[in-house]
Amino acid sequence: MKRMFVLTALAALATPVQAQSFTVLGHRFGADALVAADGRLLVAPNGERMVRLAADRWMRAQGDATPQHWYDDAGRLLREDRGYTEYHTPFVLPQAAPGDPLWKAFIRADGDPVGGWGVVDALGHVRLPALNDGEWLPLAVPDRVVWNARSGPLRFHDLEGQPVMLLDERKAQWVAGPFVGRHVYVSCSVEVPTQCNVQNEAGATLFADDIDALLPLSDGGWWLRQGELWRRVDAQGRATDAARYRQQGLYPRYRQYGGSAGRRDWPGQVSRYATGSEHDTPEPGWLMADGRFAPLPTPRGSVRMDYCGGRWWGVQDDDASPPTEVSAALVAVLDAPDAEQRQAPAWRVRAAADGRTAAVFDCKGQVMFAPSSVDRLDAVAGGLLGTFVGESSPRLWWDGTTAHTVPEGLAIDDDHVVPPLLLLWNQAIGQNQPYNIALGKVIGSAVDGVEHMDARRVVFRREGQQGLMLADGSEPLPPRYLEILPWGEDRTLTRRSLEDGDEELTLLDADYRVLMRRRLAFSGMALETTWQGNVQGQAVVRLNLGTMQLADGPYFVQQWLDRDGQVLVSDVSCPAPGDDVLARGAAVMLGKGWRQDSTPQHPCRLPDALMPVLQGGNVTPAMR
Repeated sequence: MKRMFVLTALAALATPVQAQSFTVLGHRFGADALVAADGRLLVAPNGERMVRLAADRWMRAQGDATPQHWYDDAGRLLREDRGYTEYHTPFVLPQAAPGDPLWKAFIRADGDPVGGWGVVDALGHVRLPALNDGEWLPLAVPDRVVWNARSGPLRFHDLEGQPVMLLDERKAQWVAGPFVGRHVYVSCSVEVPTQCNVQNEAGATLFADDIDALLPLSDGGWWLRQGELWRRVDAQGRATDAARYRQQGLYPRYRQYGGSAGRRDWPGQVSRYATGSEHDTPEPGWLMADGRFAPLPTPRGSVRMDYCGGRWWGVQDDDASPPTEVSAALVAVLDAPDAEQRQAPAWRVRAAADGRTAAVFDCKGQVMFAPSSVDRLDAVAGGLLGTFVGESSPRLWWDGTTAHTVPEGLAIDDDHVVPPLLLLWNQAIGQNQPYNIALGKVIGSAVDGVEHMDARRVVFRREGQQGLMLADGSEPLPPRYLEILPWGEDRTLTRRSLEDGDEELTLLDADYRVLMRRRLAFSGMALETTWQGNVQGQAVVRLNLGTMQLADGPYFVQQWLDRDGQVLVSDVSCPAPGDDVLARGAAVMLGKGWRQDSTPQHPCRLPDALMPVLQGGNVTPAMR
């Protein structure tokens, strides 16, 4: 047991712990420092801006004569390259590992005077070589890409960058391919468009036909389209039966370009003609990836696909029948749900029309909510706002299970719905009133507006000042502040004016007790992003303390503080000779045990009168 404990402890020590870090842009440095959340300097600001590429990966883009560097969150140098890499848009391959992002990039290797466009990873390693006068494009297949030249042939490559196929579009148009597991390509003659070839990467022609689209089947055959009509063919392009399947909306003729049998290439609902004759009774349905035809559950009307509750459902266009679950085979050829569809609530709204009341249905078509007195329902913040018959503004909030109605004469502000809190507009007094649906009543006093609102608190405006109200209506911070900035669940920053023109900056804990109080001439504040692996946080706040006029000229100061109000970093811009308003001279960054000068050969001299502020203290009369 003791030996096991020791081994476990050693293994834990051997596992690197990702540091939490953030960047500091000095006012007159023009470069970022990478700083740990405890104030340690990780990477000095002696180059250009730091660019975050991925979890635990940073890059410093340098000038032409300076090596480029890649770092982790702890500031460890992972790679140096004397070439030049300029990252651009992400290059997303289907089925790519989420922890291995790629980018299109302009790459100029060391010694290369020209460079070109390639694909690189988060460490700057070249995945696809730099070429000129074109761009790399991903395909719907996971193991092939194409170099799309501005002039000249299309060049298909594998993921090692090796060429596998060339297609000269001056002679033949690229119609389809390659496909998943089947590296074949469809191209049609430019001179005789009805002459199309299906070729493999060895250059062999598998079959020829007049082809407007081609989709692979799991048995080795194909769905082949000419004009509006699909037919099933075998691996050699021979028809397997007489049936034809019409896809509407392609008249007079539409030829696919570059389809790779991704879901967006698959046809929607088609009509089957069993013998291939126009006199056949059309049967609506879908083409399956295994070569089968799946008819509609009911032949009447048409069906639309709806993604609800994590599944696809078939819904009759006239909504006369309940939705039906879509089979796994049909799901395989439907387009993948987008982010909005995946995040949508598991219910659907029917608008009031033709004598029917507005109603809410679950994914199976069962009624969840149908108030007879409501004629309009609008989706907001994971629930619904309801407007009663004869009224113009919503007074009802439905959270998915329970309806809550606010008193007459009030209206729910659809921009401030954060259950259990709602913001109401009282037309009679011309002000807003917070409302707690859990308490079923208006809370606190009326307000002129809201700066921030969450489930626990409201930062409000009243008579030109900001205050903070809790969900029970109490006001731990009365309206006497210039600014109130909530910082997570347990911190709040405030600014207020003092009688002599200075400002008071305070940091409060979860019970609104003072953790830090400072008197400053000016104090703009903003939360800064911190990173730890792929976790984004806000463990640091940046203060803009403005320009302080001292005996020898103006000094501009900004600081970064931790969640206890301790100064992590100060950035000071010093005056140049003749400066009397703005500080335009050398600059210095100061941290815990470190100093960085923008011009080390001419360092900035900091006057004693400035030191109290740099150490987290107050302004003095000498600084005004």
